[in-house]
Amino acid sequence: MIKYHHTNEPKDCCGCRACEQICSRHAITMQENAEGYYYPVIDESSCVDCGLCEKVCPMQANQIENTNQPIFLAAQTKDKNILKKSSSGGMFTQIAIHTIQQGGVVYGAAFSESMELRHIRIDNIEGLSQLRGSKYVQSNMSNIYSMVKEDLQRLTKVYFVGTPCQVCGLKLFLRKEYTNLFTSDLVCHGVPSRKIFRTVREHLEKKGNMQMTKYSFRDKHVGGWSCSSSSSYKSISKKQKYLVKDRQMDAYYHAFISGNIMRYSCYECPFTSPNRVSDITLADCWNIQELDTKFKETYREGVSLILINSERGKALWNEIKDHTVFDHIDKDWAMKNNPQLASASHKGNMRERTYDMALNDYPLFVDTFAPKSLKKTLKFYLAYYIRNNAALYSIAQHTKRLLK
Repeated sequence: MIKYHHTNEPKDCCGCRACEQICSRHAITMQENAEGYYYPVIDESSCVDCGLCEKVCPMQANQIENTNQPIFLAAQTKDKNILKKSSSGGMFTQIAIHTIQQGGVVYGAAFSESMELRHIRIDNIEGLSQLRGSKYVQSNMSNIYSMVKEDLQRLTKVYFVGTPCQVCGLKLFLRKEYTNLFTSDLVCHGVPSRKIFRTVREHLEKKGNMQMTKYSFRDKHVGGWSCSSSSSYKSISKKQKYLVKDRQMDAYYHAFISGNIMRYSCYECPFTSPNRVSDITLADCWNIQELDTKFKETYREGVSLILINSERGKALWNEIKDHTVFDHIDKDWAMKNNPQLASASHKGNMRERTYDMALNDYPLFVDTFAPKSLKKTLKFYLAYYIRNNAALYSIAQHTKRLLK
């Protein structure tokens, strides 16, 4: 039986839903708890104690690790349109396009019309825009593993992207190797609560008398290549309005990055290692400007850190590398600038208090994590205005080079 069923310890479940999908007796259902995370509930009258749920659990089964030493690369797509719309260097989109051009399908996280994040299946290039970009909330896997298995059995090429625990859950669920499966995991900081994101969204909608139709956690149009910019689209009387900055969005981001709204399993994540579960790992190549690389002039547009972890990953990289600019990166330097390659995120010292504030005293939640600051607001809008004015941006970059 899955460990969580015996311990009832939240840290023992990552919410991947592999146990639910593997159970042929439908004895397991995932139910949302008070914090907004899914946990398994077992109908023991239907359970036949086959042990499959234990075997597919990423949090207790033997981890799937690639024995090859990963190759560390900094990479950026040559397609400026893709680069502009991507969170970092556009590597996901480049791999996904290649997969679809070969008749394959792509699985990744996307928002539904009701702004709930879930994994979906895409079989056309136009649909990839739904999967592009970072999403700081846990994705609902629903019956995705079963769908992936059906595609693989039909000999369809599949590219699956998710958190390390989701990738591990998929591989354990499949119970065999498929040569037509390619996977990418993310260097994951952790997964925030769906319930808190839903709360923030509802307050934003109420404040603006609108219905949110799109949300981007890292929009280069707003903050350039950074980890802290957020934006949303909203519909008012059937018109689209672009929301550039709001303290409520800032509060959500700061509560997340400080480790106060993540799933308990994230604080003891067993996948924080350079030995990854996927064929290719995707991340941001933060501070690449410190190194003497090909990105000295273009790093502000976003650069991906990728780890090539398997022979299958090498073969895939060789098929797409001509569409990229890339450089080899030192492993120790990459791990220093992406700490979750070595250790799990720390639990914030206000975690339980943060949930209480977000769900029961929302104004206090916003004031705590995004206190009013005229100086910061003016600085943000000045940078935003300069970034989106070609002449001013050119002058600013030239001045910065002269000062160096």
